[in-house]
Amino acid sequence: MDVTYRFAWKEGDTALYMDASDCKHAAKNGNLAWRINNPGLVKHHCRFAKKNGSIGAWGKLAIFSNPLQGHQALKEWLHSKTMLQSDLYGIGEHYQPASPEQFAQNLASSSGIPPKTKLKDLIQTEFETLLTAIEKLCGFLRIGNEEFLLLPKIAARIECPDKEDLYLIGKDLTLTQKEAINWIAAHRLDGVIVHHSNGDIHLRSRPRYRMQTLKLTWEQHCETAGEIETLARALGEKIPGQCIWGFINGVSNTREKAIESCTLISNTAGNEQIFSLKNDELLKGINDVIIALILKMGIDTPIIKNAVQFLRFLLATSESQENNPPVIVFAHSQGAEIVEHALALLSNQEKQKIRIFTFGGWSFIPPGVTHTESHNYASVGDLIPRIGSFNLQYLALRRYEGLKKGLNQEEIIRRMAFGDAIHDLDCLDPHVLERYTQDRCKHYKNEFEKISNVTVVDSGSLWEHSFNNESYQNIVREKIEKYRKGSTKVSFMDSQQLLIESFV
Repeated sequence: MDVTYRFAWKEGDTALYMDASDCKHAAKNGNLAWRINNPGLVKHHCRFAKKNGSIGAWGKLAIFSNPLQGHQALKEWLHSKTMLQSDLYGIGEHYQPASPEQFAQNLASSSGIPPKTKLKDLIQTEFETLLTAIEKLCGFLRIGNEEFLLLPKIAARIECPDKEDLYLIGKDLTLTQKEAINWIAAHRLDGVIVHHSNGDIHLRSRPRYRMQTLKLTWEQHCETAGEIETLARALGEKIPGQCIWGFINGVSNTREKAIESCTLISNTAGNEQIFSLKNDELLKGINDVIIALILKMGIDTPIIKNAVQFLRFLLATSESQENNPPVIVFAHSQGAEIVEHALALLSNQEKQKIRIFTFGGWSFIPPGVTHTESHNYASVGDLIPRIGSFNLQYLALRRYEGLKKGLNQEEIIRRMAFGDAIHDLDCLDPHVLERYTQDRCKHYKNEFEKISNVTVVDSGSLWEHSFNNESYQNIVREKIEKYRKGSTKVSFMDSQQLLIESFV
């Protein structure tokens, strides 16, 4: 217990501590003196307790932030004028009023100090021995079953349509509501259980408990706390060894539309489990468009924080499995912009483990930022990439058109560069035109590097943008087939290796 705590309180047989970072800790089992950091069981109303940093009360006893404070409070109390004139029997009357003689005899036996010796007559070494003996009789010693836990918080809720919702603890641990309630009741989890008059129960996050919040009404408390925010939705059935599928939808997607898109991916993957970031429509899509424009200006919105947590949850889910399956994220429209901002807040090591495939993105994920297999796809008839990433999509479309004509990339660049020379120069000198064309070729070669992971695909219909359109779904099916095979192969190889090891 070497952290500094702001306050503490008793709850059942557990001492709960709150630190400066608003994290809750629980001291369980062991002896009471250990749980409350009070070696000499100093009373909480004692001026020496307050002077030495008492942060709470366990009945009549003080709770300290660390045992050194409790030890010092005991030492100063024994040095007070009243106690210095007392002997071991006087100490016994304080600790064991019903039988002070017995306590004094036990104290004398433990310290080697005669029970009628006045405290003022003790030399320093004898006094220190007496302190140790008192703390021993008060039970300040370990018995082997002590627990001092930093209680994890509920990070978010994972909504499971047609099933019981799950609560995310840390990065990858999920609990049902019943399990979470049991954990909170057993002081294994930091959360608030709310009981409604109609019998319903739900969980809330705990607000920042500072001393002034004790004055809040229950209604104000509920407003401060708020229900646990939904981070993601889970659909399908979890299959051992499966890929970790993720999806981030775009603007104007209602809950039903988001679930429909996820269900489509899950069905294609043989009903495997998929997680989708909650990005539902707000104010009939008006707010969504505003958020998309704000993101395009390089400003993070609240959903970016959720997206970072979502991606880390997917990574942690993969790392918790023996075969460490790949993390595959499909992002559509505004979802591509969201994931681009979120990636900027991840470490390089984290980013390289995620394969991201965007469809009709309001933004393109630059090459080299994530796993090398990540890619951006935009239908030739999709207007959103033309608006959101005009320059890059223009280049991608010119390349698409050239490839359709049978040209290679070098020939496409040459034609674009020569066109610029004719357009920009008011000169017909072939040498001047050639030099300018060569300079523009270098420029376009560098620009084409920025779209090395962008592919324009044929349009199934005019101005199509929906994630569910056939052009995008063909690619989704292709990716799912590729990675499902890879995941199965990895799982099979792992099982073979285990089989070999069992014979070695």
